[in-house]
Amino acid sequence: MATGGSFSRTLEGGHEPFYDFSCTPCENEGKNMEAVRYCEECFVYMCDSCVRGHNRFPLHTRHQLLDQSQFGKVAQTKLVSFPTKRCLKHPGEIINIYCGDHDVVCCSSCKVLEHSNCAKTKHLIDAAKGIQKSKEYQTIKKETRALLNDAVKVLADRKADISRIENERKDVKKIIADFRKKVNKCFDDLEEKALDALHDKTENIVSSCEQDTKDLTVMKTTAEDMLKQLESFKGDNECDLFVQVKSDKTFLSNAMQEILNISKKVEKDAINFRIDPKIEPYLSSLEGLGSFTDIPMNASHLSPVAIDRHERHPRAFTSSSQTSRDNRAPLPIYKTQLYGKFDVKEKSDPAVCEISDICQLPNGTFLIADYNNKKLKRLDKSYKLLDSLRLPDSPFSICNVGSDEVAVSLCSAEKVQYISVKKKLTLKRSFSTGDYCKGMVYVDDKLYVGCGKDIEDPPLCCIEVYNNAGQLYHSISGLSYVPKYITVTDDGQHLLVTSCQSDDITMMDLTGNVVNTFSNRDLGDPSGICTDGKGQVFICDTTVVQLEPKQQKIDVILGEKDGIKESIAICYDRKQSRLLISC
Repeated sequence: MATGGSFSRTLEGGHEPFYDFSCTPCENEGKNMEAVRYCEECFVYMCDSCVRGHNRFPLHTRHQLLDQSQFGKVAQTKLVSFPTKRCLKHPGEIINIYCGDHDVVCCSSCKVLEHSNCAKTKHLIDAAKGIQKSKEYQTIKKETRALLNDAVKVLADRKADISRIENERKDVKKIIADFRKKVNKCFDDLEEKALDALHDKTENIVSSCEQDTKDLTVMKTTAEDMLKQLESFKGDNECDLFVQVKSDKTFLSNAMQEILNISKKVEKDAINFRIDPKIEPYLSSLEGLGSFTDIPMNASHLSPVAIDRHERHPRAFTSSSQTSRDNRAPLPIYKTQLYGKFDVKEKSDPAVCEISDICQLPNGTFLIADYNNKKLKRLDKSYKLLDSLRLPDSPFSICNVGSDEVAVSLCSAEKVQYISVKKKLTLKRSFSTGDYCKGMVYVDDKLYVGCGKDIEDPPLCCIEVYNNAGQLYHSISGLSYVPKYITVTDDGQHLLVTSCQSDDITMMDLTGNVVNTFSNRDLGDPSGICTDGKGQVFICDTTVVQLEPKQQKIDVILGEKDGIKESIAICYDRKQSRLLISC
C-alpha cells in the first residue's frame, strides 16, 4: 500500500488491490504493482523492482525521480503528449530538453555535457505547448512547401539536363567522327599524292632502263655483225676492208661512249622514300582532338590592356530546345563587370602602344602585336609582360600555326613572318604576299591572309590561301572591301570577316562563297573579331557586340560607359573565360 498520500485502496468485496498509480513496466507485462517513483526523463511510473532495474544503467543515474508525494504534480500536467524520439548522440536517451540559448532540442546527457551553463533550458513538454498554433510552425510548413516546389523544379531541370547531355554527347561524337573522316581524307589525299609520285618516279626510271636496254640490244647485235664480217673477210679488195674498218671504228667510238654513259646509271637510279619528319612529332605532341569547355560564367576585357568579367543572365535552355543544336534557343547574353587594367608598355618603347591584335597560345599565355613600336610582346596568364621581340616592320595580326609557332602579318612590308614561341621569341622564315596583308586565320593547315589596299578605288582585295612554306594555294577574289580581321567559326566550317570601310560582318565558306552578311546599327566600324568556343562571336569597334550567327542576333555588351572607346583588338581567354580588349 502507498503510504505517502493514501493513493491506493482495495475494491470492496475483492481481493485484487487497486492503485491510483500503477507501475508502468509491470502493467505492460500484465502485472499489477504499486508505483513508488516517477521518472521525468523516461515518463514512466515504477515500482521498487523496476526502479532498481532503471538505476542499473549509468546514463539513467542523472534522471530526476519523483516520489509518491509529487505524483499529483505529474498528474496536473495532463500528459497529452510526451517525448519519444531518441538522441542521435546518446541513443539510450530520449530527447526531452529544449535549450532556448541555442534553439536546439537535446537529451539529459546533452544538457549536462553541452548546455549546463545555459539559462534558457526547458523541459520539452513545457516548450512544446502550443507549437501547433505558433507562427514558427506555420513558417516551417510554408518554407517546407517552398523547398519541395524548388526540389521538384530542380529535379525536373536535372532530369532535362540528363536528356540534354545525352544529345550533346551525340553531337560531340558526330563532331569527332566528322573530324576523323576529315583527317582520314587528308591522309588519304596525302597517300594518294605519294603513290602518284611513286608511280611517276617508277615509270621514269623503268622507262629509262627499258630505253637503255633497247639501245644496248641494238648495239650488241650491230657489234656481233661487225665482228662476224671482219672475221669472215677473205677477199682481196682491201678498199672494201678499209672502208669497213673506218666505219666500224666510228661506230665503236660512239658505242663505247654510250655504254660508258649507261654504265654510270647502273645502280644509281633508286626509289627511296622518307616520311615527313614533322608529322609524327606533331601528332605525338597533341593531347587530344580538342578540349571541353563549360559555358562561361564570367569573362574579361583588356584595355590598354583592360579586362571585363561577364556573367550570364540566369536563363536556361528549354527542354524542347535540347533535341538538336540547330534548334536551340539563343545562347545567353552576357553582362559585364570590369576585372582589371594592365599596362603593356616597355621602358624601351619610343611610341604609345597600339595593340592591333591579341592571340592566346596553347599554353595559356598571350601574344600582343604592338603596331606603333614594331614589337611582338608576350604576356603570362595574369596578363603581365614576360618578354618581347623587335620585328622588321609593324605587326598587324597574329595567329597560331602550330604548337610552338605563330604567323604575324607585317602589313606595310607585304609579308608574313613566322616566329618561334618557345622559351625565347625568335624570328624564323617569311614569305611575301605581294600586297598589304592584314587579318589572318589558320584552318586545316592553310593560312588565310586578307590582302589589299583600301586607298584604291575600287579597292583591289582578296583573301590569299597559303601553306606554311609560303606556297599559294589559291586566292578568294571578288570581295567588295579589303578584309581587316578574320576568324573561323567554332565548327571550323566558315570564315567571319570584318572589312575596311564596311559596317558588315561577312560569313563565307572555306572556298570563299558568301553565305551570310550581318549588319546592325550598333556596328559602326567593326574591327577585331573572336569566338568563345561555344558558338558566340565577339566583335569590337566603338562598342563590343555579341553575335550568335545561327540566330543572326546581335547584342551590345560593352560601350563607352564601360570605358570602351575606339577598341581595336579582341581575344577570348578560353583558359579563364575572360574577354580581352585593347583600346
